[in-house]
Amino acid sequence: MAKQKLKILIIVAGLLLSILSIVGCGGQKNNTVGQNQQNVSKQGETINLLTQKHPWTTAIEPFIPEFEKETGIKVNMQILTEQQTRDKSLMTLQAKSPDIDVWMSLKSYEGLAYAKAGFYEPLDKYVNDPNLTPPDYKFNDFMKGPLEGEKIEGKLVGIPIIVEGPVVFYRKDLFTKYNIPLPKTLDDLVSIARTIQEKTNGEVYGVALRGLPPAVCYTFGPFFHNMGLEWLDSNGKPNFDKPQAIKAIELYATLAGKYGPPGVVNNTFYQSTSLFTQGKVAMEIDASNELATIIDPKSSRVVENVGVIPIPPGPGGDHPTVLQWGISISAFSQHKEAAWKFVRWATSPEMQLRLALKGIASPRASVWENAEFKKSLAEPVRQEWASALKVIMEKGNPQVGPPAVKQAEVRKIIGEAIDKAILSQATPTQVAQEIQQKLVEVLKQQ
Repeated sequence: MAKQKLKILIIVAGLLLSILSIVGCGGQKNNTVGQNQQNVSKQGETINLLTQKHPWTTAIEPFIPEFEKETGIKVNMQILTEQQTRDKSLMTLQAKSPDIDVWMSLKSYEGLAYAKAGFYEPLDKYVNDPNLTPPDYKFNDFMKGPLEGEKIEGKLVGIPIIVEGPVVFYRKDLFTKYNIPLPKTLDDLVSIARTIQEKTNGEVYGVALRGLPPAVCYTFGPFFHNMGLEWLDSNGKPNFDKPQAIKAIELYATLAGKYGPPGVVNNTFYQSTSLFTQGKVAMEIDASNELATIIDPKSSRVVENVGVIPIPPGPGGDHPTVLQWGISISAFSQHKEAAWKFVRWATSPEMQLRLALKGIASPRASVWENAEFKKSLAEPVRQEWASALKVIMEKGNPQVGPPAVKQAEVRKIIGEAIDKAILSQATPTQVAQEIQQKLVEVLKQQ
């Protein structure tokens, strides 16, 4: 009986060894298949590009097949609204999913929060590696303002693709009729707005600018910075306890409250541009990107009389706000070198020029000096627009709002408080104190 049991055990052991041998062979075979698939993938990788409905997206989309043909890399492009893009990127990156390789990112809004969460792949090593970035990429060609806006705490986390900033659109016919010189200082904006409102007996408002709380920082920023202030001091403390901050609030609230249209506290770029194109305001302070709408003969009554200038300096100098969109690589991408090839191609001097000819304001200096691009700016209003944008890119401050993880909250705090000054519900001093106190509390939580 014992011999029979031993015989059975030997047979079972032999069977187990056979099974293990088969499994082992099978495992080796599967690894070989996986390796072959990986090799095939390297020869024809696919990257996922998440973008939003935006002029840059519309302009570059027709060129992407050229990139695919040139590199053998397929680009899966998903286009959503701005909020949908932000929601999807946040959800995907929080999950550390590799489903996004490259995406459009607005650093002035989510940059600090995303950087602290480790969502961005740092790009300095790609730019500095000659095997990944040849000299003809001309990295030093990017203008200071938009390039600095793609850096978070000294690290390059994106490459700029389009640039904009607040400018002053004005009615040349009214300035000529009333013999009004162009503003040389922020204070001049107030006197000009008052003069035109008085001369037209209130039929034309002096200025349109943003009053909707989340949107105020964008147009208020140059007033604040041109007083010689950064949003935060060197210790990370808000600068609204300074006399210059009170002066900035006073100027902005005077323009909006006394010489702006009724309901200004509910307005953003859409309402401001609508009023300007209808001929109801003499000046509009808003994004340079609004030019296309303002000079569209189908919707604008002031097409022949539009001028564009930078926001004038203040006692603290000339520090316009520069806003740039950039494209970034996910830290969780499994195709980072392929993703960099796309980023490099999309932001190359050649592609930036091609996009500029389609109306995309380029962050590269060489594009603005290109003869073909200059030829596309034949109209005086386009020349003025280009000149204003160059000032923004050369001198621009990339901080649209105080640097904070809770960017939406800090912008709302500033906007809601400034609206109290616009509505004469509080003095500029009281408003500055309120902003200072609330910002300190929010920043403590970071």
